[in-house]
Amino acid sequence: MLAYIFWHRPFPSVEKTAYEAALTKFHSALRKSSCPGFRGSATYSITETPWLSDQIGCEDWNLLDSSAAMDALNEAAVAPSMWDTHAAIAEQTDFGHGGLYRYLLGEADPSPLTRIWWLKRPRGIRYQQPLAEIAESIEGPVSVWRKQMVLGPAPEFALLTSASAEPVLEDRWEAFVVERKRLE
Repeated sequence: MLAYIFWHRPFPSVEKTAYEAALTKFHSALRKSSCPGFRGSATYSITETPWLSDQIGCEDWNLLDSSAAMDALNEAAVAPSMWDTHAAIAEQTDFGHGGLYRYLLGEADPSPLTRIWWLKRPRGIRYQQPLAEIAESIEGPVSVWRKQMVLGPAPEFALLTSASAEPVLEDRWEAFVVERKRLE
């Protein structure tokens, strides 16, 4: 399973509540579309990230069966039946970045988890065993994802947890924490 993640923020002049309302309406319509390989989506308000110029923004998770489903998702998002809902959010969006992540372990559904530990591993190590140990150090649910083909501005690994969870990081792993709140 893959996640196409889209990080974005509105123009400074756009009211946050109006932006979030248009965004949730778009995702609701997208989930009702018939899109082969699309498992669903969730959208969140997020705390500051370097890839959004250290500003707050939004993060959309679109779960897909495979990379082939990205074509269908792209077509569904801008289909004539979606034009008005897509345009309502697109015209308010200042900028955004997308990334592609593959599910590795833990909970397959990351939507209820409220904290993301963006991890950068030390160079020169194999990640599988150390990453599994980091995931095992979490009390409670955890979902682990890995960036595909260097697509996206965020670090290589996304470790999603509950708000109170703290992983035990091996020496030289770097972490950037983002809090998120589901909008819908």
